Amino acid sequence: MSFGEKIQTLRKKAGLSQEELADQLGVSRQAVSKWERDSGYPETEKILRMARLFQVTVDYLLNEESDTWERPPGDTGYYVSRETAAGFLAYQRRRLHKLGGGVGLLIGSLSLSSWWLWGGDLLSTLLTIAGIVLLFSSKLSGDPYSRLRREPLTFDPAVKAELNGDYAERKNTLHGCTLAGIALIAFGLLFCPLLAPPTRLEVLLDALDMALVGAGAYLCIYMTGLRRAYRLLLQPEEEHPH
Repeated sequence: MSFGEKIQTLRKKAGLSQEELADQLGVSRQAVSKWERDSGYPETEKILRMARLFQVTVDYLLNEESDTWERPPGDTGYYVSRETAAGFLAYQRRRLHKLGGGVGLLIGSLSLSSWWLWGGDLLSTLLTIAGIVLLFSSKLSGDPYSRLRREPLTFDPAVKAELNGDYAERKNTLHGCTLAGIALIAFGLLFCPLLAPPTRLEVLLDALDMALVGAGAYLCIYMTGLRRAYRLLLQPEEEHPH
């Protein structure tokens, strides 16, 4: 097989699209397509990353006479490059924005139906539709990093050090925002109802309750999910799920 045929075969075996492979390598989809058509070759650094990503030897990729491969010596897990780690965290942020936003909108729409004098039913329906679309979008976008979740991970020491430093800087913010989300949920559910007098103001306060709960749910989902993404990358290899 040619170099391009091998890349295409390995990519499909790993369950990756051209876009997903390009994202992990830090190149364009057109570049991957060009390699697979044997219309060009990647830089040496990209070849090394693909060898680690697909767990094959560089000799297997470059030697057209070799159709059998062996695991590179000392390669015991899924190799995570700097681009792969950054791509995974960016993917998680996009997914969590959609997931948290969808849940937040659905919760926020609950009280608007009582705003019948101000078109609350229409607003509630629109928010519900938007929330459902976001939730389905978060699930239907695919997961190009499924192997990263399933297999033991190996890192370049410099990349692991960068991730540790990045997480150390963000850790307090992630915890603080998660606690703020919990506080908003508790405030909306427990405290705001005590403020409502038996007047029309009660309708406005009900809407505020759900808005606070929705915002709190968004913060909890987003910050907790991002913290888990960092911990997935940084946990010791022996604790990684197989």
